[in-house]
Formats: sequence, structure tokens, C-alpha cells
Amino acid sequence: MRTYLYDGTFESFLTALSLALERADDCAIAREAGAEAGLFSEFVNAGADPARAAAMRSLFEERGSDESWHHARYAFLSEAAGAEDAVLAYARLVKAKGRAADDMLADDRVKRVHGLSASVGGEAHMFKGFVRFKELADKTLYAKIEPDHNILPLLTGHFKGRLGEFNWVIHDARRGRAALYFKGELVFAPLTQARALEFDGKEDQVQALWRHFFKTAAIKERTNPKLQRQNVPLKYRKNLTEFE
Repeated sequence: MRTYLYDGTFESFLTALSLALERADDCAIAREAGAEAGLFSEFVNAGADPARAAAMRSLFEERGSDESWHHARYAFLSEAAGAEDAVLAYARLVKAKGRAADDMLADDRVKRVHGLSASVGGEAHMFKGFVRFKELADKTLYAKIEPDHNILPLLTGHFKGRLGEFNWVIHDARRGRAALYFKGELVFAPLTQARALEFDGKEDQVQALWRHFFKTAAIKERTNPKLQRQNVPLKYRKNLTEFE
């Protein structure tokens, strides 16, 4: 079976998706780094073709709808096992059925992509309230996150609107990437914790005040650990100042 390899970027994935849709026989899509050769495998590097990527977006939006494009993009960002082939199956359905595809809620192809999309959207929504910035010595705001899904591209618009007058960095330590916003310009770049960060001298005081506020604002008689774990899962708390 032919497998189209992409380099990890969304543009390269859309290029692979475009190539796969042109074939009538079964094929697959896989990330270059995770592809495993098999006895009957044929690997083809898709590359990154902006024209093909734009055509795929048009297919989802025009043959399907804005909602179709939303679900395909979010499902890709889930980075779940098999997500690439799930989006491929969904794209074939949208190509065949048009706008009616997203109403076929009992279809496994739709359920799978809609489910991945909902998971990504839910986590991105939560993290708009979970990101905790700390001030570095140069006054840049720095936040470390470790989400399950690749939601970094979905957070930047929110923080550009709220913190547009500051320079800031949101570091996805799980993926070794960061969104860097400096002087009104946003870029994404690789970032590993290569050196210890130098925080502003008053940062410890600010964090202590925030933890004090968090504790004193809570009403002891109404403490509900189960509900708190539901609203603020344990896996996210190591990067939340109030739980340090």
C-alpha cells in the first residue's frame, strides 16, 4: 500500500492529503519521523506544496463548509494515533457527499473526526484559563504548557488580544516549540529548555501573592476536591502557580 509521508507541518499534511485523494485505491498518510517500513509498503514523500494545501482548504470549505475545515484542522492538531488516516477518510466523505457529510453523525468517519476535533477544542478552551505567565528579567512574559494536543496555534489569537502591548512567549515544553510575540510580530520556533531562565526579581513576590489570594478566596466549607479535579485536572497543575 502506498503511504504518503509529510514532514510534521500542516501544509505538508494537506499536500499529502491532496495526493492521497487523487488515488482511487487504498493509501495512507504518516509523519516521516514515525513511519515504519513494511513488506508491501511504498513510501512517497509528499513535500509541502502551498497550492495543493490551499486547494485542500477550498475543498473542505466549498464542497463541505467552514465547519468541515474546522473539524479537519482540529483533528490534525490532536496528534492522536491514526488521526491522519481519519482525516483522509473524512475528506473522501466530504468530497463525495459535500455539506451533507457533517450531518452523517452515525458514520464512523464523521464520529472519529468530530470527536478528535471536540477534544482539541475543549483543551484549547481550558488552556485560555490555565496559562500562567511569569515575568523574565527583560520584562518578557513567559509561560510553560504541556497540553495533550498541539493547541499552541489555537491559543495565540486569544493572548494577542489580551496581552498585545507586552512581549510574551508560550512554550509548549512537551513538543519543544514556542509561540514568540515581540513588538507586535508572532512567530513559531523550536525551543528547548537549553538554559535556566532568569526571572524578574519581584516574580517570587508576585507568585506568593497569587497563591495567598487563591487560598484566602476559597471558602473552606464549600471545598469540593472532586469538582476541582474535574475543572483543573491534576496533569495540568504542575504549571499552575496556585498549585506549586
